Amino acid sequence: MSVQHLTADDDENANRYVLAAKLNNSKTLASILKAIHFSDHATFCGLPSGLKAIVEDFQCVQGNAFIDAQIFQSYELIKNIRFRIHLNTLLECLNIFGLSENSDSIVALQIYYMGEGHPLQLYLEEHGVITECSIKLLDADETIDFEFQTENILAKIMLKADGFKEALSEIDLKADCIELLISEQNPQFRLIANGVGGSSSVDITKTSEIMESFLCTQTIHNRYKTQFFQYIIKALTIATKVSLRIDGRGILCIQFLIYTEEDKASLVEYFFCPSDEIDDQTNMQTNDDSNQV
Repeated sequence: MSVQHLTADDDENANRYVLAAKLNNSKTLASILKAIHFSDHATFCGLPSGLKAIVEDFQCVQGNAFIDAQIFQSYELIKNIRFRIHLNTLLECLNIFGLSENSDSIVALQIYYMGEGHPLQLYLEEHGVITECSIKLLDADETIDFEFQTENILAKIMLKADGFKEALSEIDLKADCIELLISEQNPQFRLIANGVGGSSSVDITKTSEIMESFLCTQTIHNRYKTQFFQYIIKALTIATKVSLRIDGRGILCIQFLIYTEEDKASLVEYFFCPSDEIDDQTNMQTNDDSNQV
């Protein structure tokens, strides 16, 4: 048995929903949303191109997940929509059958939304057992526009995701801050973690096997909160490639290319504000204290 609340021939139901979508595997959506689950609430935007989920924290970090309409087995949207939801509640519903990352079980998902003032309805089915979840929504707040300067990119680096995750494991992610040093000089890309217990660093050169492309128009030496890099670990775990871009104001944009089980691409994106810019030119030469990947 399966729930069919909206079909092309069902005029009565078709007029009821502003959003109706179906996924063969609820884990697809859950995995992507977990990649930006660093705060309690998420703002969802329903667009003709698909769903966009936005999570923010302290006006200085934003995570975006783009779930392309082509990822869904069916995706019908009457008009653009926007709502706010408790993200943990949504994830608990998507995992209501106890799915784990390594589980082979497939749970079909249907999503329905009747518009403002109505809850988000989820129908999950596994082996003929259907569970309905109704989640109360909140009015959507305004989200941050970081005004990322795409026309003024100072550095752009493309890396293999698993290699960048390994690089982060070489430094102290409990440190106070992480410095990014990017230059045409060796080692090109250095990550430095500074904390009370000292500092640790890792270098990634243009010749590294994890480096896929490198562009730098001027030397960059910026500092960011270590917490930001803790946020991206979940995204790195499921991504294949990662892109880092820094604009003229020091805003760091990190994008993650993620493929579903059906080999369809999805994108997760983070924006980070710099703590401050470091004016002194630190020696970029590789030293004995710096690891290399």
